[in-house]
Amino acid sequence: MIPHRTLLALLIASGALLAGCATTPPPDPAAELPHCYKTNKGRVIACTSGPVPSLNADAQAKRFTPDATALTVYVVRRNWGDGRNFVKVHADNGPGIETLPDTMVRLKFRPGVHTIEFEFDGKRQATSVEGKAGDVRFVRIDGTVWSWKSTYEWASEPEAAIRERALKARLVADVTVR
Repeated sequence: MIPHRTLLALLIASGALLAGCATTPPPDPAAELPHCYKTNKGRVIACTSGPVPSLNADAQAKRFTPDATALTVYVVRRNWGDGRNFVKVHADNGPGIETLPDTMVRLKFRPGVHTIEFEFDGKRQATSVEGKAGDVRFVRIDGTVWSWKSTYEWASEPEAAIRERALKARLVADVTVR
């Protein structure tokens, strides 16, 4: 038979050990915080300089619901060979929006033709998107990063494939362009 003091000490010690194994609480789905790109082992590589839309907004954006008053364009940056680089997206010559690997930007435009550019290493590449109110379009930045060189270009793949990539990307900006 174990004495009460010994049993109490064992219970306290095992409780302390179990408390150390407790998981952290899940993030607040309504919080707008900076987004960090991590390795597959969880090491942080880079973080956005400012807060991004909440997880709730991310989930809503991934429904890809048409806006009856706007042309909605998703700019997706998701590719196996992409790295830690920041790439800025510009809509109709507007201010740059930071993207990281595995992220996306939702842009809402007036119906018509619009220019979307991305900027990396001081160079810009443009594409145009055309649509009417209620249309939803997808474009993708294809990045490949090697130790000696990084390249980015507009991907040429069907919108359905880009949409699938968007489901696995994190929304980092939700912008209405007027």
